[in-house]
Amino acid sequence: MSPWIIIVILGACAIAYALIMPKKDKSQEHGNQLVQEMESTLEHYMTEMESDNDALIQRVAEMKGEATAADQRMQLQLEEMQKRLEQLEQSKAVEPNSVAHLSTINSTNGLQAQGLLESVKVEAAESVAEVENQPSDEATPTVGESIKDRYAELFSLYAEGKSIDAITKQTGIQRGEVQLILQLAEREES
Repeated sequence: MSPWIIIVILGACAIAYALIMPKKDKSQEHGNQLVQEMESTLEHYMTEMESDNDALIQRVAEMKGEATAADQRMQLQLEEMQKRLEQLEQSKAVEPNSVAHLSTINSTNGLQAQGLLESVKVEAAESVAEVENQPSDEATPTVGESIKDRYAELFSLYAEGKSIDAITKQTGIQRGEVQLILQLAEREES
């Protein structure tokens, strides 16, 4: 073969190789770029998951703290209620006359009065607790003042024929206390 043919063939091979070579590099670059994009997407996803997990852990810790605080408040309220119950039982022992009067009502009126007695006892205990919480000048009646003078509005409503429930709503006095006041007024008259 002549040397110029060999040069032409070598030149053609070099040109063909030059054309093929960049195409391979572009496809490899495209593959590498795809891998890098995938890695960055996965890293971004992992970062988001870590931040979500941190937020979740923080929220669980807050909820645990709130639950602990609520439990402590409930314990304090329970202790306070127990103290109030003890005080109420002590004050109930101090006032045997009103309970003895309610017991006589129970014995005279039979089984119907038994349910009423229990509700009146509960409501009277509540009213005693309220009276203990009120200022002392309201809780202690003046000497010589009758019960009708102290509860004039209650007795005027009762004289008008209003029901105990209506009197309770208008005066703001509890039902058991209204019943007890009316009974004490009857006892005072006799």
